[in-house]
Parts: sequence; structure tokens; C-alpha cells
Amino acid sequence: GSAQTLSRTAPAFIIIVIDIICLSLLIAASGGVSSGLGNFLIFTCAFSGSLVLGRMSSVLPAIAVILLFYGEFYLFFYQANELQNFFQAGVLGVIYFVANIFFQTASLQLRKTETEVITLEQTNQLIIDTMKTGVVVIASDGSIKSINHAAKAFLRIPSVPEIARDRLPYRLADELNDWRAHHLADSVTFHIRESSQPLIASFSTLGSTTTAEDTLIFIEDSSEVQHQAQQFKLAALGRLSASIAHEIRNPLGAISHAAQLLAESQELSKGDARLSEIIQNHCLRMNDVIEHVLNMSRRKNATPQLLNLSTWIQGFSADFSAGQTGQIFIDTDIESDTISFNADPIHLSQILGNLCQNGLRYSLKNTGEARVLIRGKIDTTSMMPYLEVIDYGEGVAESLIPHLFEPFYTTEATGTGLGLYLSMELCEANSARLSYSQASGGGSCFRVSFLEQYRQ
Repeated sequence: GSAQTLSRTAPAFIIIVIDIICLSLLIAASGGVSSGLGNFLIFTCAFSGSLVLGRMSSVLPAIAVILLFYGEFYLFFYQANELQNFFQAGVLGVIYFVANIFFQTASLQLRKTETEVITLEQTNQLIIDTMKTGVVVIASDGSIKSINHAAKAFLRIPSVPEIARDRLPYRLADELNDWRAHHLADSVTFHIRESSQPLIASFSTLGSTTTAEDTLIFIEDSSEVQHQAQQFKLAALGRLSASIAHEIRNPLGAISHAAQLLAESQELSKGDARLSEIIQNHCLRMNDVIEHVLNMSRRKNATPQLLNLSTWIQGFSADFSAGQTGQIFIDTDIESDTISFNADPIHLSQILGNLCQNGLRYSLKNTGEARVLIRGKIDTTSMMPYLEVIDYGEGVAESLIPHLFEPFYTTEATGTGLGLYLSMELCEANSARLSYSQASGGGSCFRVSFLEQYRQ
């Protein structure tokens, strides 16, 4: 308010008043306005318009005019100065006010423009800070010049200013150095940590093409890009599934039904009966493929819920065991009863159901006992929970590991090759990651890792 304005301009007001008094005394001592020293007050009154705000600014030229005329009256009565000096003093007085008003108006306009620029800058910064995309400006020496909240969250940089203006994490710094050196791809995918969500960084140059140029980095969560790609895949699969249901499933049902009727014939030879059995088995396999594709096309978006790891595993084990024929064993190893995480329980049941089905089959084949181990722990690096399904089979050959999650890839004559692919897709829909490793006992270990946006 006006009180704050007065408190800010009071020191300048006092100094200018003292300056006006001193100059007025000097003018009077030098013989009045005829000495030409009155022109110095023009500069004082002009600059007072920019240094002192509000009505107080107009007081200063008034003081200067009063003191100027007071000095001229004194010199006129006591030293017989010429009367024309009063006209010159009047002209100077008008100039004092004009100069003061001009500089005051210019100063107000300048302050208004400065305020608008500051407001615009704050608005831009607010927009950048609320963006989901991380934005970082890097100086030529690798230091962080500017960074928004999303980038701090992605890069795990503390919000303390003196820490935030440090250096990039070494993984992103290496990618930036490679880009600056070779100018290859403008976008790269990287991990802050091995178990963290993959991020996409896009680089561009700011300013002129000098060696001291700054670099602008946009950082995005790859799960958003994957989500968009997943929507396109689901739309394509939806169209494909409609075609499959009409063009394949109906004729397949007719073939299977005909094979069943043929098998019931009393005059069928053993060789023909075997051929009928082969037809029915392959019809069932084709039907499984169709079911998997239909499941993928009908899949809804994930609806995460906060789940207790121990409680959910116990419920899943009971439900899964109840739906199996034959004797199976599901062992559990849960690190703590307090571990919680966010996931869609229906999707998670499908993921673990596929992994357990595979594990039980390979364990039975290798040991004669259908047994798997479900382990739930906290990753010591990311401090996020993970689930492991471990079987007691022979494991996967090193050469086959890169193809494990490819659709329609299978090593068994009766397999569809879609179980692991579907599990991986469901993990991505829940912002989790499915990975494979060799178990310590020689079997297979499939791990579902929950990433940063999910909490303990």
C-alpha cells in the first residue's frame, strides 16, 4: 500500500531534498538563476521522478521551485538583482515539473513492463513445473541451469535448490555426452537404476551454434508411450479378434465336431481313430490360440488397488489350487506381512496363473512333482516390492532366453506361445516389468517387478 511505498522511497526522498537545498544555496550564493546553476536542478527533478514513487515525487520539483523563487526574492530585495530573473526562474520551474512528470511516467511504464515480464516468466515457470514432461536445461559444463518438478522426480534429484543445481545422474550424463559428441539419435531410452522404470530423453540445442551452447532435455516416462502404443495394439487386436471369431472359430468348431462324430464310429480302424484324435488335439490347440488373442483384445485398462502382498498371495494360492486337477504344491516365501503395493488384482491373477501353470508343468516333467515357489520381497535397490515364481524344471537354454516373451514362440508342440507374451503385456499395463533369470537350483525364475510410481 501507500505506507509500504513511503517506507521504500523515504531514504531517496530525503537525499533528494538535501540535494535540492544544497543546490539552491549554491545558486543563491552564485548570484541566482543568471549564473546558470539552476539548470542542475533539472536533472535532480527529472531523476526524482524515477527514484521516488507516487505523490511524493511531485513534491520534489515544488520544493525546488519554492527555494528557487525564495532565493530570487532575497537577491532582488537585498542585492538589487534584475526583475527579469523571475521570468527565467518561472521557466526553470515549469521545466522542473515537466522533467519530473516525464521521467515519472516513463518509470511507471518501465515498472509496469517489468512486472508483466516477471509475471509472464512466473507463469511460464508454473506451466513448466506442472508439466508431466521433465524439462532440464544443461550448461556446456554439464551443470543444471534449470529443472522442473517432473524432471526432479524422474531423476531422483532432491528439491533443495543448492542440491538441485548439481549434476545429472551419470546414466543420463553419459547419454548426453554421447549425443554432444556424435549427434546421433535425438531420443534415447535409459534407466536411472536397473530396476527403475525406463525413461525417454530427447535432446536439443539452445542458442547459437557455439561451443558454449546450452542443451535442452525433455524427459518422459516410457510407460506413457507404451500405454499409447498399447491402445493402438488393443484396437488392432479388437478388429482381428472379430475376424477370427467369424472366419476361424466357426469352421474350427465344425471340424472338431466332425472329428468327434468320426471317432464314435464303430467301423473306424485304429489308424483312423488316431488321425481323428490328432485332429481334435490340434483343434483344441487352435482354440487355445484364439482364446488368448480374444483375451488380449478384450482386456480392459488396469484398475490398480492397494494390495497387501502376504494376504493376496495366500488368497491367490488357495483359489489357484482349487481350480487345478491333480496334486500340486505351491510354496510361499513372503519377506514381511506389511508389504503393500498397487496393482490390478484381476490382471495380477492372470499373470501369476500363467507363470504357475508353466512352472508346475516343467517341475512335474523334471522331478515328477508339480511344485512351484512364490516369493515376495523388497528390492534393495529400488525399495519396491517384487514377486517371483520359481519352478524346479530344467530351466531355459541361454540361446532361447531372448525369445521368451515373443508372441507365438514356443518350444512345445502343444504350446501356443502366447502365455508369457500375455503376462508381459499385463505387467506393462500395470507399470510393472516381467523378467527371467536362472534359479539357483537350476530351474526358472520369473520376476514381476513393481516400479517407482507404486508405493510400499
